[in-house]
Amino acid sequence: MTKFIQRYDGEWHDVTDGRLVQCCDCGLVHDEEYRIIEGENGDLRIIRRATRNNRLTAARRRSLKMRKSGIYKKKK
Repeated sequence: MTKFIQRYDGEWHDVTDGRLVQCCDCGLVHDEEYRIIEGENGDLRIIRRATRNNRLTAARRRSLKMRKSGIYKKKK
């Protein structure tokens, strides 16, 4: 079973390695990768690349739908 890290808007997180991140409550899953590069003036920069993982997004959304949570939660 894949473990997801639930992130919320504005939350800080460690960027030392790549990971799977699920956005908010919609179930969209991204693969994240990070690199440390040297900038033009010699400073070190951390860059991030996120790509959508369609297979895990579909699985996560099926799970949310079965539990009626996230975007599938009943509206009041």
